[in-house]
Amino acid sequence: MNEDHALARARTARRALVLAGSVLVALALGAGLAGAQEAEPSPAGEPTEDPAATSTTQPPPPTTIVLPDGDFGVIPPGATGPGAPPPEEALPPDGLPPEGFPPDGGELPVPEELPVVILPDPTPGLNAALADIDVTSARRRLVAAALPAIAAQERAAATRDAMRGAIDARRAAVDQAVAARSRLDVLAVNALMYGDPAGLEPIEGPETLDDLRDRELRDVVTDHVDRTFDQAVDALRDAIHVEEEATAVHLVAERERHEAERGHLLARADLARAIAQAEEARRQVGPAILGLPVLDAGDLVAWYRTYYAADPPFAPITAIVDAYLAIGAEEGVTADIAFAQAILETGGFTSGHARGFNFAGIGAYDHCAPACGFRFPDLDAGVRAHLHLLRAYADPALTSAQLAAPPNPLVAPERVGVRGCCSRWTGLTGVWATDPNYDRKVLGIYRLMVETARSLDRLQT
Repeated sequence: MNEDHALARARTARRALVLAGSVLVALALGAGLAGAQEAEPSPAGEPTEDPAATSTTQPPPPTTIVLPDGDFGVIPPGATGPGAPPPEEALPPDGLPPEGFPPDGGELPVPEELPVVILPDPTPGLNAALADIDVTSARRRLVAAALPAIAAQERAAATRDAMRGAIDARRAAVDQAVAARSRLDVLAVNALMYGDPAGLEPIEGPETLDDLRDRELRDVVTDHVDRTFDQAVDALRDAIHVEEEATAVHLVAERERHEAERGHLLARADLARAIAQAEEARRQVGPAILGLPVLDAGDLVAWYRTYYAADPPFAPITAIVDAYLAIGAEEGVTADIAFAQAILETGGFTSGHARGFNFAGIGAYDHCAPACGFRFPDLDAGVRAHLHLLRAYADPALTSAQLAAPPNPLVAPERVGVRGCCSRWTGLTGVWATDPNYDRKVLGIYRLMVETARSLDRLQT
């Protein structure tokens, strides 16, 4: 074998090694990239006019990882943060294959087409995780509702005792006033009818009797009657006021008790309903496109910073997350899963589509992406177009008038040919994108978002 022939064999072996590595990666991770490549593209619009603003290469396919419960999640494409997988081992510096490769000394065959490997289905584990989160949240609400109910019961009992004490004090004041009036009446009769000022001794004391004999008996008796009775009336009035205040406080405490106990009963009913819904959710084929998010802004931002080392080049990740959650709430779309879809479509908001605020690859299609696709003027417009299109896919009767904000003409529901095709995220494969693993990649990324939130103690099951 001459030198030229040896070099040619080395180059051939190197190409074979690279292709073999590609085959192994494809077999392990699933072939193809879930870009925004619609089988039936969105209504025609202006393609990207600035090639420099659009990616010319697709991000790498996502990597699957096994979770502690045996389920799996998908690490998003382009991950560079602490949660990203380690880079694959490169060829030797001299560019030659390792010694002894291939084992038999021959050349590896180069397949004409890489096989498509379908990723594992993440929906059973995801359904179970989301159902457990709902049940746990309902249990927490029940515990939270029980505490104020107990406190309200204790306040009502305390105010009831205070009210009863005030009633007893008012009754005692009435008895004292009646007794004082009766006693003074008797003393007045004795003094006026019999001229017996000594009868006043129990009131004035013996040291004042000489002075009393020098006064008119009528004036003395009148002064004592007025003074003693006024004191009794004042005491009774104070007791009535205290009783009224205690009664009012008790009524407020009783209302609070009724409200707290009602909240506790509602929380108990919510828990029973969540348990029933959890059992049903475990049997579903996947989460619905329309609905409320499970993860909040803190969960999504924490997940992003775990897998991406820097914010997207066009906006802080916090602003992107806030836009998805706010607009998702307005349009009724599960914004946290839509965020996971955008991550997959744009490689973590780093692609050219993302720089044009096209977070779902709208207008792109096979053999064209990522050089084609629509552009939107700003962050909110791009997020809203994404969520409007998702809502149109999920709602067969949707019209532009039903949306929270006027749609971009490119994604108006009336122009979506597959409107109402997919009520669940699992239905998007073959419709939103031709990648046979499309829904599994979206939900696999979302599954990892849920588990990341759990690991950070943001969610407990």
